[in-house]
Amino acid sequence: MKSIFQLSERHRAVLLSNPWFAGLPEALREDIITRGQLRTLMPDECLCRRGEDPKGWYGVLEGAIRLSSVSCEGQESVMHFYDPGSWLGDLAMIDGLPRAYDSYAHLPSVLLQIKLADFVELQQLHPTFKQQLLELQCRRVRYLLSIYEAASTQALEKRLASRLLILAMGFGSHTSEGVSIALHLPQETLAQLLGASRQRINQVLKLWEAERMIEQKYGRITLLDKPRLERMAEECERPLREFGYDVPFGSARQFI
Repeated sequence: MKSIFQLSERHRAVLLSNPWFAGLPEALREDIITRGQLRTLMPDECLCRRGEDPKGWYGVLEGAIRLSSVSCEGQESVMHFYDPGSWLGDLAMIDGLPRAYDSYAHLPSVLLQIKLADFVELQQLHPTFKQQLLELQCRRVRYLLSIYEAASTQALEKRLASRLLILAMGFGSHTSEGVSIALHLPQETLAQLLGASRQRINQVLKLWEAERMIEQKYGRITLLDKPRLERMAEECERPLREFGYDVPFGSARQFI
């Protein structure tokens, strides 16, 4: 019950930047915050592991959480980065099954943790919460369907542009040259995110560097020509608009 006093106005604003959370009834939002506990993670510190029983639901307040799996050979494969304002961990809290993936802090991170007992009690005290959680899952399914469609129908260049814009939306900062993404993004990680080979990712990034669309330095990427990347990515955003969502570029947070 201490976190309501520890939660700063800045952190509260981060949570409200998520359209799903902002759309919850005010009494429910406040009850979630009141029951939360702050949790701090250092880079590469584990939040939860695949196969573990669910113990918490998490709202990202600062930093980045990396969702990944590990192959039989022990090779990590990155699937997604959760940015501030995102919620994760609810699926296993709802169905009671073990965690499906590994989650690690990618940057120094601060989260709001809701324990399992509180998560269950919130559903009992707020009848609309179950419907709101169902809506969150529906958003995620629609987002995943749009990714599957893009993977089948869109060129790698369009999909890479879309993914960089999403990362810039969650982790970008404006500089004199463009929008710098605060994550370390080696080409192997980008390849994993897009289901492509590192060689193809390298070819596209080298071409974009030559055309002054992006800049790469030691795994850090700056978007130099964001409007051109937006035009390139537009077709990847189309399915979400057809689902009825008003989708600005890079706004994946409202779906995941």
